[in-house]
Amino acid sequence: MEKYIKDPLYGNIRIDPNMIDIPYFQRLRHIMQNGMAYMVFPSMRHSRFEHSLGVYQIASKMIDRIRKESLTIELESDSKDKIKKLALYHDLGHLPFSHTFEFAFEVLQYINPNIYNQILNFTGFKSSLFKLHEMIGIRLLKEMGDQELSDLMRDVYMKSEPTDEFKRIMKLIVNSNLDADRLDYLQRDSYYSGAKFGIIDPERIIITMNITPEGYIFPPKAIDDLEHFFLARFHMYSSVYNHPVIEIYNRVMAYFIAFALDSSLLKFPENLEEFKTFTDESVFLALVKAKNDPNLSHFYYSLVERRKYKRALIEGAQAHDLLKLISSDKEFYKTLLDYKGKVVIGEVELNTSIDKIKIERKMGRKDYPKDLREEEAVTIPPERHRIYIGAYDDDSSKRIANHFEKEYNVILQFRN
Repeated sequence: MEKYIKDPLYGNIRIDPNMIDIPYFQRLRHIMQNGMAYMVFPSMRHSRFEHSLGVYQIASKMIDRIRKESLTIELESDSKDKIKKLALYHDLGHLPFSHTFEFAFEVLQYINPNIYNQILNFTGFKSSLFKLHEMIGIRLLKEMGDQELSDLMRDVYMKSEPTDEFKRIMKLIVNSNLDADRLDYLQRDSYYSGAKFGIIDPERIIITMNITPEGYIFPPKAIDDLEHFFLARFHMYSSVYNHPVIEIYNRVMAYFIAFALDSSLLKFPENLEEFKTFTDESVFLALVKAKNDPNLSHFYYSLVERRKYKRALIEGAQAHDLLKLISSDKEFYKTLLDYKGKVVIGEVELNTSIDKIKIERKMGRKDYPKDLREEEAVTIPPERHRIYIGAYDDDSSKRIANHFEKEYNVILQFRN
């Protein structure tokens, strides 16, 4: 028996309640979609739960655009159900505050390798082959008794291209440059933020696409819609996701999570039963306790009482070159730890990839290629490089500014 769930973007989403009435999926109601974005855009408090339902809805429509004549296999209804199911569960393994926790995971490598390894062991992997939430998602699907879907998730998130036609189709719909995930979150995040950058027409994009094992094929009339999609994504990242204040708050929260785990103020789940209730609320409760800890109280005042860090911004070629220096300088991150989270760094390399997308041309000439690669036909946004530096107080800002000038010959200009 199916049920209908009201959604502000799609009206009604029809789904089997047995697919969502499970603890691991219900847990996503308590994981915010965009980390600390609500500190700047107050209404961006929507969760991974409704986003996952939206991805399921979009994937269900994309399946109808699979070009059958391009397949050497017959996709049965069971195979299509697996694609929709994986789309629904693609974010199952997200930890508190979503990607912000993954920043914390990186910090833990430096401040407490034992806890870093504990979290890695929890995923069931011996090394970081995928993003943290992807590894946990692969484990959860296995624990739910669906080994096949767990294996499919692993194949979909592998960097290498699958050889199997079905898996290549699945990867296009679930994890590609024009997947159901992006088609949902651009609309949803735009809707809740109040920013208009992410307003796109997914219906028009979907009805003009043809999905083949080699990639997406669009008619020339879809070029404007594709350009609008890529531009909308670029501006959502530039103006919303990578907003300077949001980036700094995300890093402050990431450092808090890392230091809270290190000090046992926050406890990472030891088993899957504890994982069911390891949510944003777990971190917030630890944050309230931090008010009385002299080493961590600055996190409380910043994230609860919204005492903003001073911030400096480096852009363009200077940011691009500096990122290369910092990424190869392990001592730099150790230096950051001396500030105990009173100085945070965030870096962004924003680019647009259009791999696996083609425009189909029919020019009436035998010597003219039928398919023209999309990059020859569609204009895409330029790359953008930024580094954000946040400092809690005057002393921290002066010290880190001196460090950047001395070590990298870079002048930081902090503003409130």
